[in-house]
Amino acid sequence: MPGPKTEPRFRRQRIDTEDDGGDSWLLTYSDAVTLLMTFLVLMLSVSTIDQSKYEEVVESIKEKALETEKFKSPFETLKQDLDKVTEEHNLKDKMEVVRHPKGVTIELSSSSLYPVGSADIQASAASALRAVANSIKNFEYKDYQVEIEGHTDNVAINTLRYPSNWELSVHRATNIVRFLSFEGVDNKKMKAAGYADTRPKVPNLDEAGMPVAENQAKNRRIVIRVERKDG
Repeated sequence: MPGPKTEPRFRRQRIDTEDDGGDSWLLTYSDAVTLLMTFLVLMLSVSTIDQSKYEEVVESIKEKALETEKFKSPFETLKQDLDKVTEEHNLKDKMEVVRHPKGVTIELSSSSLYPVGSADIQASAASALRAVANSIKNFEYKDYQVEIEGHTDNVAINTLRYPSNWELSVHRATNIVRFLSFEGVDNKKMKAAGYADTRPKVPNLDEAGMPVAENQAKNRRIVIRVERKDG
């Protein structure tokens, strides 16, 4: 008598193989995702992030996600603080604060800071400079640098202390650095530069070659740049 009918072994093996193959695509998919993530990480590691673009993107996202609370970048907050200093110390015509992609620029007229032909900071300017120092010292963004520039007009100076406008512009800038340092701004974040009359804001002379007193006054200035660190 014939025995009980059994299922062919080859058929069972074929079914098992098909079952294994049904899940094998997950392994391939996982490998592909891992490779893609690795590629993105490598791309990010060799790229330079544009902080200003980053802030623009973040601001856009914040505006869409939280319409009732607009996101402010640290530099925008710093500008607002410095604008308050300008207003509270009645420096509207002597101090200008400008926001730009790399940070904030503070421009102060030399007449509000120094006597004519001198680099000694006037006592009347100390209160406003102290407020500027506090705004920078309490700045939320940590990876920044402060560059102080001294600028003169085209009128030559020749004294025992300042043989030329170069010495005067440098000394004026370094005295601002000392003041800010005394008020608590990090020494390691600051540097000073003197440009004499080589970078005028407006022409010192008119078309006929005559001095323009108003323009010369604008060119005698201190510029404080609070910006993101290069690199």
